[in-house]
Amino acid sequence: MRELSRRGLLGPEDGWSLAPVGAWLMLEGRHIVGPVALLEALAGRLDAAGARLDRLGFTVATIHPQILAWGCYWTRRDGAREFAGRHGVQNSDAYRGSPVQFVQEQKRSFRRRLVDLEEERDHAMLHELRAEGMTDYVALPMVFGSGTVNFLTVATAAPEGFYDDDLDRFTAFANLLAPLVEILHVRRMTLGLLDAFVGPRISARILDGQVKRGDGDRIEAAFWYSDLRGFTALSESLPAGQLLQLLNDYFENCAAAAAARGGEILQFIGDAILIVFEIRRPEDEAEVCNAALDAAIDAFDSIAVVNHRRRRAGLPQIEFGLGLHVGSVTHANVGSPNRLAFNVVGPAVNKTARIQSLTKEAGVPLLLSEEFAAFIRRPLRSLGQFELRGVAGAHAVLTLCNDDPGPAS
Repeated sequence: MRELSRRGLLGPEDGWSLAPVGAWLMLEGRHIVGPVALLEALAGRLDAAGARLDRLGFTVATIHPQILAWGCYWTRRDGAREFAGRHGVQNSDAYRGSPVQFVQEQKRSFRRRLVDLEEERDHAMLHELRAEGMTDYVALPMVFGSGTVNFLTVATAAPEGFYDDDLDRFTAFANLLAPLVEILHVRRMTLGLLDAFVGPRISARILDGQVKRGDGDRIEAAFWYSDLRGFTALSESLPAGQLLQLLNDYFENCAAAAAARGGEILQFIGDAILIVFEIRRPEDEAEVCNAALDAAIDAFDSIAVVNHRRRRAGLPQIEFGLGLHVGSVTHANVGSPNRLAFNVVGPAVNKTARIQSLTKEAGVPLLLSEEFAAFIRRPLRSLGQFELRGVAGAHAVLTLCNDDPGPAS
């Protein structure tokens, strides 16, 4: 492994010094857990050291199903803010030919004085920086311990721009800052992946240390259980690409409708979805149940729009049944010693699934339990008493009135 010299860590000995900035990073800065707060504090420390910066930022490549990279930048005028680049940005004009592409591909610094830009040769981003009053710009590789090349950018509005020795100091600064940004990044990436694969509620619990088998708590919630109609036949008749698109359209629209009303997906179970709307206080029961019903109606409405497009394309319609119930369950970490998953355990979830299974028999796509319906403000109609498989006794189920602007039967 290459050893860093003093110059590589602190820059040239003459002129302004990185030493106090490096000492602050190691003693105090490493305790800052947010990138915005870190850059705001760093900007102040660099100012005090004499760095003459008017813009400072970093960008980090990440592993996420939606986000390609994230970062944070500070300007003297607006302070610090975060940003994210979605997959596909690397194919845009904003990236192609940019200093960022140069640093990532060449793995070396890029420097451009902005006072003598050429319209055709220089990237549009450099012209934007000049329009903001910047006179000099530097992008440097910021290499993580894993070997991943990310980048740090600095710019100044000083009339004389940066001095040559400043570039050595900024290279040293990138070496000092990289370990702290890597720590922030690893936590953010872990949270992002956990959120994407197990949901925000469970990911927070995992990172808080609830990782042993049997860890869990009792929660009160409204439950949504929905299931696609005719999925077995569809899986046998549709090409894989079309089947996955149908599933993703169904999952995406249900998830978006639920999230907008405070719901969180707990599980995808084949072509079924289990969503929880947690009731944190007893006085919130009615509000949460009505939000869950509104989310269900929103999902049917958005799927109707998707189905309109699918009809025009000659594709099968997305049809699903949905049951809503309210009750208490244990939300716990269960499984084998080496393979664990958070799951909800209790009769409330089973009853929600059984109510959903009645939707085809009852001829309506949306059914509510009697317990759930007691909190609902919309007009409802009873469909009578039903036996539910695996649930003792007869149970009343209800649906929206025919004149309610909900899902059509």
